Amino acid sequence: MDSRRAPARASTTVMVTQLWRWFSDARRFEEATRNATAAQHKKLMSIVKANRDTVYGREHGFGSINSIADYQRNVPINDYDTLSPYVDRMAAGEPGILTAESPVMFAQTSGTTGKQKLIPVNSTSLAEYNHAVQTHTWRALEDHPEAGVGQFMVTSSKDVEGRTSAGIPYGAMSGYVVKRQPALVRSRFALPYEVGTITQVELKYYMTLRMALTSDVSALSSLNPSTILLLCQKLQQYSEELIRDVRNGTANALGPLPDWLEKAVAPKLSPNPRRADELASLLRSSGELRPTEIWPNLAIVLCWKGGTMPLYFRQLQRWFPGLPIRDRGYMASEGCGSIPLTDAGSAGALAITTSFYEFIPVDERENENPRVLTCGELQPNREYYILFTTSGGLYRYDINDVIRVADFYRDVPLIEFVRKGRGMTSLTGEKLAEQQVTLAMMNTLDSLGAEDTIRHFAAVPVFGSPPRYAFFLELTKDLSDGHLQAMARRLDEALFRENVEYETKRDSLRLGPPLLRVVAPGTFEAYRQERVSKGAPEAQVKVPHLTPDQNFGREFTVVREIEQVAP
Repeated sequence: MDSRRAPARASTTVMVTQLWRWFSDARRFEEATRNATAAQHKKLMSIVKANRDTVYGREHGFGSINSIADYQRNVPINDYDTLSPYVDRMAAGEPGILTAESPVMFAQTSGTTGKQKLIPVNSTSLAEYNHAVQTHTWRALEDHPEAGVGQFMVTSSKDVEGRTSAGIPYGAMSGYVVKRQPALVRSRFALPYEVGTITQVELKYYMTLRMALTSDVSALSSLNPSTILLLCQKLQQYSEELIRDVRNGTANALGPLPDWLEKAVAPKLSPNPRRADELASLLRSSGELRPTEIWPNLAIVLCWKGGTMPLYFRQLQRWFPGLPIRDRGYMASEGCGSIPLTDAGSAGALAITTSFYEFIPVDERENENPRVLTCGELQPNREYYILFTTSGGLYRYDINDVIRVADFYRDVPLIEFVRKGRGMTSLTGEKLAEQQVTLAMMNTLDSLGAEDTIRHFAAVPVFGSPPRYAFFLELTKDLSDGHLQAMARRLDEALFRENVEYETKRDSLRLGPPLLRVVAPGTFEAYRQERVSKGAPEAQVKVPHLTPDQNFGREFTVVREIEQVAP
């Protein structure tokens, strides 16, 4: 036997084993889709049985629960406030509180709609999360086998932001999952794990590009499309510096690297003048570094496409023309909710083998006793609040998300994220939702032929006589006051179409016209950096297109303020 060939054979065996695991996950999910109700009952009973002797399980009679109806009678609908006393005891190291298994970490939410939360994660809930991710991966590679030929560029965030009083780590779920992938899978990642732990946003984007530029990237995956757009923008901003670092085998264009980062990336850096020449030639011929040219084998992009993401998703078309873009699925720190099965749209099959789910019709959420439905009772083209029950200790957990049933795959609803739920604003009773604001802005830009003029925007309520909404705008190019005044008029009209109560309140002069506040370039990037520096996972930081926080943007530098002027 030639011992020099043994490692290659061992590596092939490991890869085949890993592919078999992904295939097995996908097959288990496929089998479950033929009878979603049975799969959901099985999942719920496994969670209840495993945790019947916990503090929460004894308090809520888990031992007597034998059906979904029993569970709904015994267990109230929860939110973070009702479960936080139990989570606090777990964080302090007390065993057997919400789950029989001790947490291996706490997933720290981004805090978009309130204070940051710690979501318990144990070995079982982590395996279920991975099950959904691996099923999604298998389906994507099955449709696009060429995406598996090269390396995967997967962005993530810092998995250890701190530790509880009992020494249990808390941080980003994305980083935790990446770090614990099998070694062979990690070897297919273009980015070392340590790059995801960088909290200085500018350096993180630079190092992401620096490491990826010398990789044969065939798949690009990031939760937030705005992250991918920022990478594209930084690719242009630092094109010369990146080419120089590739040529010299360095990564110090932004200054010396911290010792821990230098140690992690040094083995992957070596002078590569040939690659530098290729990049320089592309820059000269195109005037920019285009992702599809620098990574000619790039076969798929994976990111969120639904909810409030369409503005950013549309901008991706400029950088990835004609390339398939598949939704990453409805997922949060609390768990994976859907598995997209195609590239079309943003809907995915409810992840029925991962968690147990319940649904409340949107128009009944504020009722004293709203109907609570299981997946077999859902109707297409209807919107619902979703409740999670997970092996990590979330029971009938109201995540405050609204989903829409787009269709069905076999017996399973195809769901898509629509918006955060009770985060809408109402100055005079108009009940304006973030999704309505996003659609109004997109329609406004379309009507003006100005699709590429706004990089970011956020609307906030402004109290006054009368009250109104102010829109913070970060522009990609300078626009005249006249153009912005036309934008304000069109935006007002678009909001009329999206929300009839907005129109009524405007017509009665109880609500004033929109106010546009143009902010300095880089404002929202600084906002992102501030959020990350305070512990929010970078991949999860979203620019709210509508926030009820009147103080949002108080620290922004406003360079122009535009009032709506009658035509």
